Amino acid sequence: MPVRPSLLLSILLAASAAVAADAPAAVDALPRECGAFAWDVSNELAVLQSPSTAGVAGMGGDADAVRIELDTRYDMRLHPQGAVTLAARPAKAPADDAVAGLLVFQVPVDGRYRVSLDTAHWVDVVDGGEIVASTGHEGRHGCPLLRKVVEFDLAAGRDLVLQVLGGAGSETSVLITAAGGQ
Repeated sequence: MPVRPSLLLSILLAASAAVAADAPAAVDALPRECGAFAWDVSNELAVLQSPSTAGVAGMGGDADAVRIELDTRYDMRLHPQGAVTLAARPAKAPADDAVAGLLVFQVPVDGRYRVSLDTAHWVDVVDGGEIVASTGHEGRHGCPLLRKVVEFDLAAGRDLVLQVLGGAGSETSVLITAAGGQ
């Protein structure tokens, strides 16, 4: 029996709407502020819209190391800063009521990488006990997925520590990506 083109079109439109309902919101559907970054952060916004891995950040020491992978969104709970043994003295002194947490990661190749947060927490990358200087940063109020992006030139083949601290709340979403899609 032949299928009428209008029926076929209706079926295809219904199927496409069902698939779209299960997909994360398009980057274009985010608040205008999310598109106001000078850097192209479309990759970060897309990953931040994907399902997250929840966890509790480490407090210091090898036994407490919390390992994260690139290109994955982590919703991390932080600790009172006084309870955390920081990997290095932070580049910015925390407030008395600050929270903190440590995350361990590696990068596959030497290059520039981005640390992205949905909060205004301070971030340092620590390599061998030394703070790695950032190469740049951006921040936007009003974008619920992406508040801060900081870039670092990082070396491959060793454990690096992401040190998150500040008074911006006890939870944050964290994401590490290669800058510029390297």
